[in-house]
Amino acid sequence: MDDVELVKEKINIVDLISEYLPLKKAGVNFKTNCPFHSEKTASFVVSPERQIWHCFGCQKGGDVFTFLIEKEGMEFKEALEMLAKKAGVVLQKRTGDKKDSKDRLFEINLKAQEFFHYILTKHKLGKNALEYLEKRGLRPETIKEFGIGYAPNSWESLSKFLRKRGFTTEEIVTSGLGVASKSGCYDRFRGRITFPLFDGKEKLRGFSGRVLIPTEPKYINSPQTPIFDKSSFLFGLNLAKSQIREKKEVILVEGEMDMIASYQAGFKNVVASKGTALTEGQVDLIKKYSENLILGFDMDLAGDSASRRGIEIADKSGLDIKVIQLSGGKDAAEVIRENPALWQSAVEEAMPIYDYYLTSIAKRYDSKNPSDLKKIGEELIPIWAKITDDLVRERYIQRLSAFLKTEEKFMRDAVEKARQQPLKSYTGLLKKANLSDNIVSTKSRRELLEEYLITLLLHPPSESNFVPFFPETLFLAEKWRQLFVYLVLYLDSISFKSRSFNINEFVLDLPKELLAEVDRLYLMELDDRLMDDKSWKKELESVVSELKKALIKASLERLSLEIRNAQEFDKIDVMENLNKRFRDLSVKLKNL
Repeated sequence: MDDVELVKEKINIVDLISEYLPLKKAGVNFKTNCPFHSEKTASFVVSPERQIWHCFGCQKGGDVFTFLIEKEGMEFKEALEMLAKKAGVVLQKRTGDKKDSKDRLFEINLKAQEFFHYILTKHKLGKNALEYLEKRGLRPETIKEFGIGYAPNSWESLSKFLRKRGFTTEEIVTSGLGVASKSGCYDRFRGRITFPLFDGKEKLRGFSGRVLIPTEPKYINSPQTPIFDKSSFLFGLNLAKSQIREKKEVILVEGEMDMIASYQAGFKNVVASKGTALTEGQVDLIKKYSENLILGFDMDLAGDSASRRGIEIADKSGLDIKVIQLSGGKDAAEVIRENPALWQSAVEEAMPIYDYYLTSIAKRYDSKNPSDLKKIGEELIPIWAKITDDLVRERYIQRLSAFLKTEEKFMRDAVEKARQQPLKSYTGLLKKANLSDNIVSTKSRRELLEEYLITLLLHPPSESNFVPFFPETLFLAEKWRQLFVYLVLYLDSISFKSRSFNINEFVLDLPKELLAEVDRLYLMELDDRLMDDKSWKKELESVVSELKKALIKASLERLSLEIRNAQEFDKIDVMENLNKRFRDLSVKLKNL
């Protein structure tokens, strides 16, 4: 047994997830609200029997390793090491194995950070940069704690340094520290103050570089690499996470200097994003530490469509959002440097996001002007329509109606119309069972019935010895046909031996591509009445009948087209044969 299987055998998934979420018993499984998306009805299911979890809302799922990867943002290796320690398993060391390519990228970043920090703090080339940081109010201990550095204004100083320490040109380019050229590569960061980008696990994933003299672009970042994704990164999280958890709120600012100035001044529950437009990855990261988000950007977020989209993502995820209002066009770093008490009061007086939208509108438009009135509606009604909480949405419909001196019914109808608009793009159905609130399924009734039939077959009552009597051609989807054949063979074998269905025994010989589908369907919650053999068989027969009818109806539609085609070309013999088949199928449908 290898390390992975040994750890999985020793770690109970229910115990592990219970450390993070309040699980409640639901039949043989456990349920709770999903930690990865906002929902009112619990759709996150954990199976102690299969040692797996699955959310029927966002469709994420897996085992103990994937849970930690999703919840803690770990890589597989980290999750394995953590769980091995928890289980008391000593991981086997493989001698002669080469270092993982990602480990090499982390190493090269650390070596580059060492170089940049030395240039800033010990070398004459970093003198101007150091003086600039001191003028911005940064203390030596802060510069050291954040590992700030300086990249000399030279084409190859870092690249030469790294090559001498055993790193290849390919590794320099892959890490984002170098840019490929005909002669090899040249340094990406030149003549810039460098901020190392450590993640929440203290792993150095990349750099941000700020110019000393006014030029464009003001900041450049490491590109997308195997270890860095800007859309899923928050600067300063490694230092701020404990304070975020303690204060139960996170302040989000735009730039590294804003975050560092805040941290130095004693406001330590602050992180910085890369721009004002929040991404799903950043929102997921914030949710791991707090449900309360305070935005501290030095611009009018309400007037920026990219920022509004990010706020919609945060609201949809269930975050409680407020906005800090800074006067005089100053950024957070300036305010903190000049008057820390002013920043403190601005944080304490942060305004709920939808109040902030109303305040911004009042500053930019005149509600008495008909043309401005139209602009207000075009801007705010789509935003109000996307408020996920019904009570909050109703409250702000009332607020907007009062602001515009408009009847509430008119405003409510306008918002409701905007809410229905996106649904027009969906042609499928809402799947009632096992989907969380407001999740739209684009699957047809036919597809849902096929899934449900397989689900029923995966949950036979304990006393059942049923073996399916219908052919696999009842299923249109190839994966369900394959799975059905495996099920028939297994059910036939246990019926012959008078043994009960065992899910772990059944999946032993399944192809890997079918295993994930089985786990998902096995975790679906069925009506308690279906535990009775008679009720279960009745339900099964009903679904089979529905699918047979669907097949016949599809055949009748095809025959109708063929009959019309035969009529058009006066093919009498063909038409008679088609009509006979149509009558026979119609009778068959009627008798089902």
